[in-house]
Amino acid sequence: MENINNILKNFSFSEAEAEIYTATLKLKKAGISEIAQKAGMGRTAAYFHIKNLLEKKVLRETKKGNKMLIAPIAPTELAERLQNEVGDLKSLLPQLEALGKIDQEIPQIEIQESNTAFKKIYDEIIHLPIGSTFKIIEDRKGVEAELKLLDSNYWNFFFTQLAERKIITKAIFTKELFADINQSIVPENYALLQKRMWNIRALPEATLPIKNLVILYNDKLSFLFPEISLTITIKHSALFNLIDTLFETIFTFAEKIENPWGQTTKKNKDDSYE
Repeated sequence: MENINNILKNFSFSEAEAEIYTATLKLKKAGISEIAQKAGMGRTAAYFHIKNLLEKKVLRETKKGNKMLIAPIAPTELAERLQNEVGDLKSLLPQLEALGKIDQEIPQIEIQESNTAFKKIYDEIIHLPIGSTFKIIEDRKGVEAELKLLDSNYWNFFFTQLAERKIITKAIFTKELFADINQSIVPENYALLQKRMWNIRALPEATLPIKNLVILYNDKLSFLFPEISLTITIKHSALFNLIDTLFETIFTFAEKIENPWGQTTKKNKDDSYE
């Protein structure tokens, strides 16, 4: 009987309604007091649930003389009705699935104003699969503000994780960014920059007046404004693909930078990672 009640509950029967229905099946025709006793509940509560089942046409009222009796519909009739409801739901599946696709097309936008929001993005990047690539566009002003945003211990952890997990940074930087970055970062962390895997192209700031930085990863576009601790992250595959295509177009025409954190800065003859 417990299994029957569980099945009925899956079809919008409350536990009490399932008990009432199964009680009336055993009694065939009975008054409210008798049904309440069989279902193990008070008469008032039983009356309330019987009324609901009458409205659902799962129970029927019949008369025997002046006495009103309650009878259940046959289990075969109930099963047929439930089967029809399942059929109606199946007919709606294409529309329901279409709603899901529409929802997937809606961009997920998250705007936050805190240092923690920046750390959340960086933490997501260092937890990308080993050997992954993330992309970044940044200028001198952006990197100076970014490095001041979090303490040197966190940057040490971040740079170390990128190096150990062999996560590649594919970057478009402004040439001015390289001028005195070593003055904005502690020597230990600056040395870690050389251990990371880079693929860098550069353009003059006048050609790429982006201000601050943009990061592309996991179908997400993160626009970061370190000076005011603001992040705007958009997750949307079509929009990501559009910006990613623009990134790759700019990357193709920008100047390849070799050893950006070493002693020389020049064009590299190939795209291998040093």
